[in-house]
Amino acid sequence: MMFSMSYRPMMSQDASACQAEAGSSCASCASNNSIALILDAIIMASIIICALVCLVGVLVVNGSLLSLVLLVLALVSMPRMRKRV
Repeated sequence: MMFSMSYRPMMSQDASACQAEAGSSCASCASNNSIALILDAIIMASIIICALVCLVGVLVVNGSLLSLVLLVLALVSMPRMRKRV
């Protein structure tokens, strides 16, 4: 019984000391979390931008190849003019 009575005041002092430091710790964690979220958003945006640039590049190459194939097909299928003798 004696032990539990002397132990409780020490616990309450320790708890108040931890709670006093917890405020600054939580503020620091909150700023670190916001920085981490901002960096995550920047990384995600850069990945999306790189993917869109690659997609546009693929579409341009495909469009160029398609127009080249159509031009070759048009030239091959066009009747040639005969020279008059």
